[in-house]
Amino acid sequence: MPRSKGRGGRPWRRIRAQILAASQTCWICGHGGADTVDHVIPLTLGGAPLDPANLRPAHGVKGCPVCRRKCNSSKGNKTALPAPRTSRAW
Repeated sequence: MPRSKGRGGRPWRRIRAQILAASQTCWICGHGGADTVDHVIPLTLGGAPLDPANLRPAHGVKGCPVCRRKCNSSKGNKTALPAPRTSRAW
């Protein structure tokens, strides 16, 4: 039985490719080289799985080549962005 819904089927691969073709700048850290797509509103919190308005480029398992952060994993199941790590509070 072919998968047509969710994050494993052809529609997901197609929309993921479209998002990454439009931009590879991670929406979480702002650096280039994003290799995956993140749901702004997580699916578990009611986010639309295939809505381009709910999808943004992000760094995945490989991590950011600049800050070494795994942005999509660090955001997790939250709608708000995690606070950037700094060496000192200004």
